[in-house]
Amino acid sequence: MFFQCSTEPLTIDSSILKKFIKTCHWRYLHKYDLFGHHNLGWGFAYIDDHNNNSLIIKRDINPIYHSDWKKLATIKTRFLLVHARKAKPWNKSFSSIHPISIHEKYLITHNGIIKYFPENKLCNPKLDIINKNTTLDTRKYLCHLIDKIQKNYTLKESLEYLFKRVKIGAGANAFLFNANECHVVNYHNSNFNGRHHTLFINKDKNTIFVSTTPIKANSTEIDNYSLITIDLKTLSINFNSLSI
Repeated sequence: MFFQCSTEPLTIDSSILKKFIKTCHWRYLHKYDLFGHHNLGWGFAYIDDHNNNSLIIKRDINPIYHSDWKKLATIKTRFLLVHARKAKPWNKSFSSIHPISIHEKYLITHNGIIKYFPENKLCNPKLDIINKNTTLDTRKYLCHLIDKIQKNYTLKESLEYLFKRVKIGAGANAFLFNANECHVVNYHNSNFNGRHHTLFINKDKNTIFVSTTPIKANSTEIDNYSLITIDLKTLSINFNSLSI
């Protein structure tokens, strides 16, 4: 997954898209595991500056490398986010394609696996029903966070509360976003072969780029246990360390 945000509407470089597509296909299959293909659908989000800065969401059940991903390079926007889904083949479902929305404050894209969530009842009945009736860890992740936020916890406090109670597998790295802000969460474990799921950031004067692999030159790995908040209008950044 990745996103690009800028102070003025612009298109994304097609060479960046090509590099991203490669990370979704043969590269991981050859280097790491038999389920390396991100072949369970993909989705993207962008801000439509010509329509009251509304957030447009699109999803496709087909693998991103078999889709018309090149059209992403024609979208002129201040914010573009893309996620390609990797999971076991028998978990293919349109409802599991990111970005995930539960029609609350944030949408989410997630990279990693959360193995266990606390079984306590959520305070918001609607969120509690969604949480109990989904098997997707990402949707549960969002439900638990929104429930705490609605109890007047900050996002940082909500993440810290949840992370002290869940059991993560690969990680809980995520982008939590709406049309005004994007939050980058980096929290992960190491895998058996020493790799870890992580995130990289690249910032210049007018653009911020965050991705799961260092697609852009001079990208810096984001520290584990991090929360980065980006204002999508001004590109102001706030860095926080999560106390877990």
